[in-house]
This record gives sequence, structure tokens and C-alpha cells, in this order.
Amino acid sequence: MDVLASALLVASVATLAAALGVASATDLSCRVIPNGCALAVACSGMVRALGCGGAPGRGAPSPAEAVAGGAAVAAVMLLAAALSSRRGGSAGVGGGDVKLLTAVGVWTGPAAGLVAVVLSCLVGVAGWAASRALCRAVGRGAAVTGGLSPPGRGRLSEGIPLAPAISATALAMVLSGLLIVP
Repeated sequence: MDVLASALLVASVATLAAALGVASATDLSCRVIPNGCALAVACSGMVRALGCGGAPGRGAPSPAEAVAGGAAVAAVMLLAAALSSRRGGSAGVGGGDVKLLTAVGVWTGPAAGLVAVVLSCLVGVAGWAASRALCRAVGRGAAVTGGLSPPGRGRLSEGIPLAPAISATALAMVLSGLLIVP
């Protein structure tokens, strides 16, 4: 890998990690994922694809695969948001979750992007269930849930903050090199 491609890769991964960290923190505290975070993830993914995508052994999708990844994930997430809002009367999948996962799709390409959707949902549900169990185990008054209220009251009962799960999944996939599923 030449010096420019290496520098682009380092800058892209650093941008990805920073944007995902901010998205996770704000989703946990405010239940909002800033649009700038999703934009930073998507742009850094495209920079990576343009700088080292499609080259053998580099693990990055080509620019066309990056766009297809974003489109495939967006289609699935928009369908999930539409179905969840019909069922419950309010959006079960938030717009920030849709945008952030779409941006992750730019990093991964279409096949791995769909894997990221499934893994993010599984990790999110597992984390939510663990938080509920922990709240019950230590008592309703304990402040051990990272600012979330105990089950049945406040934020935890409002749904699952998905950005931390999306972040963990995306970083694990990127750092382990499992970006393109054959």
C-alpha cells in the first residue's frame, strides 16, 4: 500500500471512530444521532473507497460498491422504519439510525452492509436487555445505566438507543477486515 493510500486509510478510520463515538454518546444521552455524524461516516467511507477500494487485498469496497452498500442498507432500513411506524403508531426505527446505518453501508458495500444491519440490531437488543436486567438486579434507584432511567420509566422504556450497537458493529467489521462478505 502506498503512502497516500495508507494516510487516507488512517484518516478515514479515525474519522469513522470519532463520528461513531459522538453518535453513540449523543444517542445515549439525548436519543438523537447528529446528522453530521452520519455524514462524516459516509464521507470517510467514500474517501476510503476512492483511495483504496477495489484493490486486491485492501478490503475496501470499490466506489460503486460503496454507493450500492449505502443504497441497499437505506432501502432495508427505510422499509423497517415504515413497517415499525405502522405497527406501533410511532417510528420504531429512528431516522438517525437509518442514516447512520446507511453511512456504514458505504464503508462495507451491500452484502456486508446487510450483515451490519442484522448484527447491529442483535447487539442493540442484547445491550438493551442487559441494561434492563442490570437495573432490576441492582434496584430501580441505582444510577448504573449510563444516564438511562430504570425500566418502566423514562428513556430506557422509550426504546433502544441503537447508535452504540451500530458503532460497535461497524468498528468490529472494519477493524477485523470483514468488510466484504463473499
